[in-house]
Amino acid sequence: MAATAFPDTGRAAQPKTVAEAQSRVSQLNDQAEQLTEQYNAAQAQLAKANTAADAAKKRVSQVAGQLSTARAQVSAFAVQRYEAGGDSQTMQSIVDGDPQLVADRIATLALISSTQSAAVTRAHAAELAYRAQLTAANQATAAAAAIRAKLDQQKQHINALLSQANQVLNQLSAQQRAQLLAAQRAAQARAAAAVAATRASRSVVRAAVPAPVAAPAPPQSAGGTSVAQRAVAAAMSKLGRPYVWGASGPNSFDCSGLVQWAYRQAGVSTAHYTGAFWNAYRHVNYNQLQPGDLVFFYADHHHVGIYIGGGMMVDAPQTGDVVKVQSVMGHGRYSGAVRVVG
Repeated sequence: MAATAFPDTGRAAQPKTVAEAQSRVSQLNDQAEQLTEQYNAAQAQLAKANTAADAAKKRVSQVAGQLSTARAQVSAFAVQRYEAGGDSQTMQSIVDGDPQLVADRIATLALISSTQSAAVTRAHAAELAYRAQLTAANQATAAAAAIRAKLDQQKQHINALLSQANQVLNQLSAQQRAQLLAAQRAAQARAAAAVAATRASRSVVRAAVPAPVAAPAPPQSAGGTSVAQRAVAAAMSKLGRPYVWGASGPNSFDCSGLVQWAYRQAGVSTAHYTGAFWNAYRHVNYNQLQPGDLVFFYADHHHVGIYIGGGMMVDAPQTGDVVKVQSVMGHGRYSGAVRVVG
């Protein structure tokens, strides 16, 4: 996994105004969300690494059994040769010697019958296979351990960013906190109004909320497969649930966790990582959007929402916020969209 350049989480100058505090907290939360998606990707990598390590260990066990059988056969031939007065020392040296020297000793098999020679060759091959599988298992286990260490490091940085955001808020005056709370309540009221308008319409695609003037005209046709519509309905059923980094439901979510949970309810298994969504599904233009399409933001696509129609999406925005409906073009730097089904 590529090295990650973590942001500086050192203490910054305390903002002097509510607007500065909001901007600083938003910036810190955005940095935390970037790391959260990297964390989600590493979790997926860890699951694969653990599966590979478990499979390698099973192969080691299987090959060890084959090696034991092959060694027993060679030992039996050695006993037979000893009882017959033959050169048992040569045979025993092959059975008990350093596996790295076995290849050199194979030359002595000219003194042994073809049957015995085949048995020793099988033992040698089994020894080499065992060592190869043991090396592979050790490497797979080490890879999983490295990913776990990376996850711990990312977790520490995410928590440091969120702690710094809390410090910014905690150092506001009582009047500033009141102003900030009022601004948050106003934003929640606007989101609630958008939700009410969406639910009141016959179709989420015909939501009674216009797109921003600067945005391209959003698609107004019903569109969207039944699977996509079920995913939209599932996501909408979680409005008001808190954003928690790394969470994928049913009571809290991060942005990619909400997508994963919603589509799981519709019968589609997805990853829990924005990068996987972006690379796995068919890309569509903004003017082709249908309900259920995934809309992405920022150059690295680290934030994702589920399009519901009318230029709106449902998403889990960031720490301190909740699952809500908001304008696609009003969220941030829109970077593209994909279609999961259809």
